[in-house]
Amino acid sequence: MISSRMIRCAGIVLLLLAFALPARSGEQKPRVYQAGSHRHSWILPYDGDQDVVLSISSIEWGSPDRWSFTSRYVHMFDKKAVRDHKPWLHNLTVTAIPGTSGGRLGVGYENVCSRLALLSEARVVLLRTWGNPLATAADRTFVGAEVRTSFTGVVNVGAGYYWPVSGDDGDRNGFWGFHVGVGV
Repeated sequence: MISSRMIRCAGIVLLLLAFALPARSGEQKPRVYQAGSHRHSWILPYDGDQDVVLSISSIEWGSPDRWSFTSRYVHMFDKKAVRDHKPWLHNLTVTAIPGTSGGRLGVGYENVCSRLALLSEARVVLLRTWGNPLATAADRTFVGAEVRTSFTGVVNVGAGYYWPVSGDDGDRNGFWGFHVGVGV
């Protein structure tokens, strides 16, 4: 008999493979986009250089959702001509973070210090637990606030507080969560 945990893990692996983008060699000519040209993603059609979709921007471990990965949409507020000369960049982010014991959807504000290679983000999230989550019960929904930072775009840490929205066990207490990972 295949356990539900094995099915979820297989589903996450399939999602990773479905959204992974192929690597390009350095021998190819880079595409040149001119003003008025349209770039398209099969996930999100966009025009210009201010919107980016990162199908997998981070792999993390933490509480309550254990192992997870982050998919992220970033809208940069600054135009490219201005962005190249500013030490601080300001962005809007929308994240989807499925995990082995829970999942989060978030909307946040991200700033990037290009001189220090430091990325920081504050976001509000909707969290749903399943399986065997840490710090809380399964099959509950929470709303929360998270802050996170990524040093040099390689190691990231984050913490958040989550308030219950639903649950059938009568426990209406919130809890603190944390995440540590690799990626942006």
